[in-house]
Amino acid sequence: MKRATLILLMTVIAAFVLLPMLWTLSTSLKPLSEVNVHPPRWTSPQMSIQPYIDMFFFLPFATYTANSLIVATSATILTLVIGSLAAFAFARFHFAGKDLFLLVFLLSQMLPGASVIVPLFQLLTDAGLYDTLLGLTLTHASVLLPFAIWLLYGFFCGIPREVEEAALIDGCSRLAALRKVLLPLALPGLGATALFSFLGSWNEFFFALILTSSDTTRTVPVGIGLFVGEYTDIWNQMSAAAMLFSLPPLLVFLAMRKTFVKGLVAGSIK
Repeated sequence: MKRATLILLMTVIAAFVLLPMLWTLSTSLKPLSEVNVHPPRWTSPQMSIQPYIDMFFFLPFATYTANSLIVATSATILTLVIGSLAAFAFARFHFAGKDLFLLVFLLSQMLPGASVIVPLFQLLTDAGLYDTLLGLTLTHASVLLPFAIWLLYGFFCGIPREVEEAALIDGCSRLAALRKVLLPLALPGLGATALFSFLGSWNEFFFALILTSSDTTRTVPVGIGLFVGEYTDIWNQMSAAAMLFSLPPLLVFLAMRKTFVKGLVAGSIK
């Protein structure tokens, strides 16, 4: 009885979660004339993939997708490199202000993006990085880095010091021990951090909206908002863009799901 109740509850929750996605998929296949009919219908005799084709002619969606992939991938790599080095230093060395730094990293996650956008905008403008993929990548990495440091810090603290000391005795330097011994042991944590970082950068809208102004640098979240016009909203093409936008994160998650689950379980134990 308990098992049947649990299965029913999970089915209801799954249906509740999937319902918006299914409706978006249905809308993405309808002509615009069928989108706003009342009462709304799940299907239409005129359903086709034409909105997906028209979407690429209405906006340079291929460019937006390439920009999102470049920014998200670059920000993830940069976050992992700097975050792993910083987390290793916090986990293995004792220095003045260590706890304060960790507290500041934690508190920085509570600040809304609007509180830092003005100085950030001025900084990127003065550096000549406004409306560039490099400027947006650095922004995303700086936003993701405190969370990555906190997450990896727990994993490095969970690795026994004796493992690192054995590598040092064998002639490894600190960095060599980190690269050859500690990072492979922290692979589940790196996988979970990479996934969170990629999704965080891929879905980010606010900074991408403010810090880009041309089609050559806009990302997909900003591009989807451009389907909202002054006199009409192109809901079918917007839904088609949203469906395509959800594919890369889904593929990344499926490819890394085992590492992600191991990272979450290990992190919860620590």
